[in-house]
Amino acid sequence: MTTQKKFYLIREDVLPESVQKTLRIKDALDKNPKLSIFDAVKQFDLSRSAYYKYKDTIFPVDDTTREKNITIMMQVDDKVGLLSKILSFIALHNGSVLTIHQTIPIKEKTTITISLNATAMNMTINEFIDAIAAIDYVNDVKLLGMSL
Repeated sequence: MTTQKKFYLIREDVLPESVQKTLRIKDALDKNPKLSIFDAVKQFDLSRSAYYKYKDTIFPVDDTTREKNITIMMQVDDKVGLLSKILSFIALHNGSVLTIHQTIPIKEKTTITISLNATAMNMTINEFIDAIAAIDYVNDVKLLGMSL
């Protein structure tokens, strides 16, 4: 039995301080590509372990942004036509694939990472992940990142 993660919108002022600092660090790193993670966590007085704990789990929602890009990673069985089935599902629900990476199969298992524009999708991200996970031979699906 897999436990699917739920996503929430929450006001920044009720987030723990370490999560708020993580958001500030991510913003600083986005604005200054020359800034190292080491220097950024030092500047905002946060441990690197706390930053790494939260960095892939918290994303700001910007009302002015209209585009929604997501990156998912799937652990799948190496079956002929499976990637085609996944891509057809994405297209059927108005997702636009940006990048695809598939590892070389090892012991009949492979990892597929797909980045897509989900702006026009007719389902929530949770529904999308659940639906992809329900496809035969897809063993695990994780949301790696999201830009809103």
